[in-house]
Amino acid sequence: MHRNGRASSLRVLLSGPAAEELAPELGDQPAVTMVRPVSNADGLRLPSFVDVALHVVASSSSKELAGDIHDLRSLSDAPLILAAYGEPNGIVDAGFEIGAADVIVLPQPVETLLFALRKASRTNGETGAGKVVTVFSPKGGSGKTVLATNIAVASARAGVNTLLVDLDLQFGDAALALAVPPRATIADLAASSGEIDAEKLSAFVCTEPKTSLSLLAAPKRPEEAQILGQAELGAVIDAARSTYGAVVIDTGPLFDGAVLAALDRTDRLLLVCNPEITSLKNVRLGLETLDRLGFSRDRVSIVANRLGSPGGVGRQGIEDALEAEISYELPDDPEVPAAINRATPAVLANGDGRFARAVSKLAGELFTETATAAAAAVTHKRRFALGGRR
Repeated sequence: MHRNGRASSLRVLLSGPAAEELAPELGDQPAVTMVRPVSNADGLRLPSFVDVALHVVASSSSKELAGDIHDLRSLSDAPLILAAYGEPNGIVDAGFEIGAADVIVLPQPVETLLFALRKASRTNGETGAGKVVTVFSPKGGSGKTVLATNIAVASARAGVNTLLVDLDLQFGDAALALAVPPRATIADLAASSGEIDAEKLSAFVCTEPKTSLSLLAAPKRPEEAQILGQAELGAVIDAARSTYGAVVIDTGPLFDGAVLAALDRTDRLLLVCNPEITSLKNVRLGLETLDRLGFSRDRVSIVANRLGSPGGVGRQGIEDALEAEISYELPDDPEVPAAINRATPAVLANGDGRFARAVSKLAGELFTETATAAAAAVTHKRRFALGGRR
């Protein structure tokens, strides 16, 4: 099965002036179901939802390409692959100008075509590029793993296709916090042969059964962290962004290679602090370090965790110490330690708890657009299932 419950047979819309040259070869593949437009009183329409569109032209210089793609897009907004017979001159530029997910020069082995189709189909129903949110604190014990796991679970519960990546490479606890025994880790992914892409990533993630949240676990042993350089880490995050609507990254407490790789690709950084003087000192230093790295403050949201704890610094004291405003407050909640010890995220243990409500609201604000797109995609598919028009 594909993710999101799609059947293993790819539904492919084959179009273009040279489509019939490729049709017999693809039609013989059990992994492919060809979907053809049908006519009705309103013109052409598709009889079912499609996972990917494959537009085939005789050469890269087809003058009718833009018009053909416009007509194709009136039928489906599925990920598009442009394939061309002949000389490759200009085909790549032409493909990206029309918004193709991939460009292929024909002929190619059928295995190559199938791989390209599967890869492109994995973006179907997503926003094109998933949102990457990194949770970081330069002070250990801040609750960043608790925050990261609960945000990821809340996002998955809202219907967003979500991946949690544990980049605390030496002592990551995300799998433990979710009670998910990983069958593979990010170190196994990095050590595997070949390019790290969306197709390969899917073979190394595990799933939290209650919410279908995907997890890429940290290495099982600290020394395995050495396998992962910044190039491998960057490739992992890029593959995750292309596959998932929401990518939540948990990190260690240091500005190491893993954190730097995450920062390079982060849309929103959640900087976690506790209402205690040592945490505030480290977080202030962390903000100064981010400034020196050239990371824009506009992409940083300060999260005050355990606010209201006995003897803790209040909101105004935290903002004065950091010389920055708090973006999100997470209240001190005695149910959180109990949930941690049961290896159950607080949003699942008691969704009405103070901490759970605050985290769910936070996740909703982070991924509102992604959740809306996911809901629209589900509605779109249901219309096809009921025989309705787009």
